[in-house]
Amino acid sequence: MAHPVLWKGTTFFYPIGNTSAVCLTQDLCPSEKADVLLLGCGDPRHILYTVYTNSTGLQASRKLDFTCCDIESAVIARNIILFTLLADEGAVQKVPQIWNIFFHFYLDRASHDLLISQCRKLVELSSDLDSWHNGPYGHFLRMCTGDTLAELRRLWQLYVKTTTFSPSKAKGFKSTYAAGIKASKAKFDLACTSSRAAGPLSMYALEMAGDHYNIYWETGICSAVPKRPAEVSHPNPTLAYSLAGDKIAIHYGTDPLSCFHLAEALAPAVGSTHHPEQVTLTDVVNVCKMQFSRWCTSVSKVLRSQGPPSSPLIVRCFVGDALSLCQAFGYYNSTRSASTSFPVAPWKHACIAFDPDAYGTGTQSPAPTTFNIIDTSNLLDHIGILNILVVTSPILQRTPSATLYTEGLYDGSPKDTFPQQLCGDIATIGLLLGLIPVSFISQFTNRSGMHEDLMQIVKEHATQNHERLAWKLLSGADKDVTDLDSPIDIAPEQLAGALFNVYLDMFYYQNMARSMTMMKRTSSSVIFSDIHYHRRSFAEILGVVQRRVITDSWAPTMSMLHDKISGDRTLGMGRNFYLDLCCQLHILGLFTADFLTLPKVQEVHRLSRSIVLQNWKTLPQTVCVVLIVPRDRLEPLLPALDQAGRVVLQCEVKGAATLQTFSCISTVFGTVKISGKGDGKTAAIEEDATGRHGTSPLVVWFWVPSAVLMNGSHHTVTLSVLSNPATCFSLVRTRKLGPDLALFSADMGDEQFMHILRQRPDAAPESLEKKNMQIGGRVMKTSGACTFVTLDKECKKPLTFTTRVDIVEPEMKAFLASGASPTVNQVSMHSIAIVLGDKSLQLPFPLPVDAKNVKLRIARKSLYIEVILPLKLALGGTDLMDMFPVIPQGGDLALWNMHRTNLDQCVPFSIANKKALSWIDLHIILMFSERETRIPRGLTTGSTCWQS
Repeated sequence: MAHPVLWKGTTFFYPIGNTSAVCLTQDLCPSEKADVLLLGCGDPRHILYTVYTNSTGLQASRKLDFTCCDIESAVIARNIILFTLLADEGAVQKVPQIWNIFFHFYLDRASHDLLISQCRKLVELSSDLDSWHNGPYGHFLRMCTGDTLAELRRLWQLYVKTTTFSPSKAKGFKSTYAAGIKASKAKFDLACTSSRAAGPLSMYALEMAGDHYNIYWETGICSAVPKRPAEVSHPNPTLAYSLAGDKIAIHYGTDPLSCFHLAEALAPAVGSTHHPEQVTLTDVVNVCKMQFSRWCTSVSKVLRSQGPPSSPLIVRCFVGDALSLCQAFGYYNSTRSASTSFPVAPWKHACIAFDPDAYGTGTQSPAPTTFNIIDTSNLLDHIGILNILVVTSPILQRTPSATLYTEGLYDGSPKDTFPQQLCGDIATIGLLLGLIPVSFISQFTNRSGMHEDLMQIVKEHATQNHERLAWKLLSGADKDVTDLDSPIDIAPEQLAGALFNVYLDMFYYQNMARSMTMMKRTSSSVIFSDIHYHRRSFAEILGVVQRRVITDSWAPTMSMLHDKISGDRTLGMGRNFYLDLCCQLHILGLFTADFLTLPKVQEVHRLSRSIVLQNWKTLPQTVCVVLIVPRDRLEPLLPALDQAGRVVLQCEVKGAATLQTFSCISTVFGTVKISGKGDGKTAAIEEDATGRHGTSPLVVWFWVPSAVLMNGSHHTVTLSVLSNPATCFSLVRTRKLGPDLALFSADMGDEQFMHILRQRPDAAPESLEKKNMQIGGRVMKTSGACTFVTLDKECKKPLTFTTRVDIVEPEMKAFLASGASPTVNQVSMHSIAIVLGDKSLQLPFPLPVDAKNVKLRIARKSLYIEVILPLKLALGGTDLMDMFPVIPQGGDLALWNMHRTNLDQCVPFSIANKKALSWIDLHIILMFSERETRIPRGLTTGSTCWQS
């Protein structure tokens, strides 16, 4: 896994989204098919709204294919209930009941009966993939894997089972449900986060947002009346089960109003002159219900307009980890194998095996495995932005319109904190990984942040800003670029320096001096809650970089990077992870340290007196260590681990005078069956479906260099908690664990708890897993035209681009030989033209350049021109050409930094009452850039848009 293993303590269930619905196709061409990947998809509001906005105009013929991924199976189970209800006859008339089923904690009899009836139908249809796909919903609702369908069926069965409880069990269920809802409600005074959904009118929604939150959590229904009707008494079973088990784990911020566009209720409608201050909570709730009805009606119409075998709308479902799914898609694109070695999710042993009918090589209409839209919700807050960029960049389609969306909460200004999260300069990381935020290039955003500013004013301790970013491929803004991968060249010493800087920023928490400085500005719990990376994460970043740079420079780059890391002393604990890093670099085929080369390993093995490896005939360069943690040793620690916050697990191999830490581990609760001996030993794991709530031991396995085990000394293997101030305070000072934060240790030779294998558990005898791991998806160009990047002295920021142009046309050769000097013109933000007489050569670059400060090196005899250009990443002056690039794409036009809006689906509002539109003044003022605010007032006329 590319993310550290976290202890599964307190888990929140997010059944309802906490941001307003967006149109997911807004950056695509009108006629372009939408292959959309939703990672951390949450509820289907974005899909509903996207279908609605695409139901008229040029977009009406667009085919929509959504692949939805969420690690919370209850989210997917609820979504499928909604979609299947909308596909049934009479769906439009049932929308009020569907609203209740989806948003309410408690249901009336009619809504509850509809829910249970639908779940019974879904259980009957989901015995296996064939049954599902041949059923009435299979033509538009597809399951990516058999494991996904089995997990969803389990939940639907649980929902139905609540109707068969005995009277005493039903009473207990209802009592526990009510207590869970009450305990989940936020304890702070003003819960007004749903006011964000009002956008520029959020100042009028603050009080109503707080009122609705309290009513919703106290009554269990979305209403303006603080009392629940007596007939609404049935607990909603779809909210009772989640990853947390059969206890209520609904996130305390849940509020249905957050999903909708509250501005429709607050702005004066056509024919009305009311002021936003006159709007009531009843008006707001009714508008939300009307929007939901409009969206659902559009979806129902699409689903019922065309039945099997094809559908203009397809929704594919996957229950599991977002990072694993992306890696599995990349693996499939390289091998065309539906069976992969990537685990379904953390704490799961099964690997992703796609449905061969949808992802097989002989499939007539294969499911998409590359996408022109990838939406990652707020996953960057949970798994780290670099992990997201690394796994999504290979599966993003190479078109100008292809877009990756990220969103997250930033402490303070995103402009200041985002580079910290990105672990480097935005331009440098963009060049290394091939993706760049559009607003960074354009120097503007088309999304208002006014509501975020208001939130800071209203809430005294509010420091977080919500920011949604669109990322696109480098060079995609230039219409003449044909290779959107934009391979680069860079001097090995500078590339090594840049990667070393990323390495230091990724593991900043291991730099005690830096951590102490940061703790003076914020709490340790905030600092150490952002631990999203281990050495495997860094190695996978290198894998993407390797495919973007000229291969000739890779070997010396890695050699210099290795020397920098091995000699580093700024990361106090960094040396303890040295072997972990070397192991992961070798497994991914990126670099093999000298001690890991096969001749060295074989020589050491020949001379070794290692007891644990004495029966091995041949020794591989890396081996898999399996540690079995008995349940009775772990059980007493569970409460403390649950309450310790964000607990990162790792393993340590201790020798007589050595200690090495391995952070890339796999974990699962289950039992291990061992077969064979020596280098022929294999292990099979039977996973305990009840997980941490069962009785099985915890099984941990990880890769280590075999040389670690051949020094003849006594070794122990320990499962421990990553040390940081937050966990130390919680686990050590409360005397739950010792200073080393060890959970369990075993001697290397104790086969009751420890095993050393040639392959991971359940791998085939001649498994190609390591070779499979080396496949990173898209293969980049390593020759031909390429931009040379020069960084600053600290190797942190790019300074110039250099490219060489060979002159081959006779007229150009003659012009150059005559001694005349070429001229350089700026063609667009990303490109220039070298003019030689009547001819010109256009040269694109990965990022915006400044042609005014170009330097030319002309070789008149050898007939080539070397062009050196500085970057220009700021607007200003009079050369604001091509600020809004329009790129030809497949007979259509792609807008690079502006999204499309279907005005036919936008609700108009009245401008008759100017007092009711006073909010526009502030909206426009906050729209101005720093340059625009400096324009003297005398140069502008009018104060608002309706006065012009």
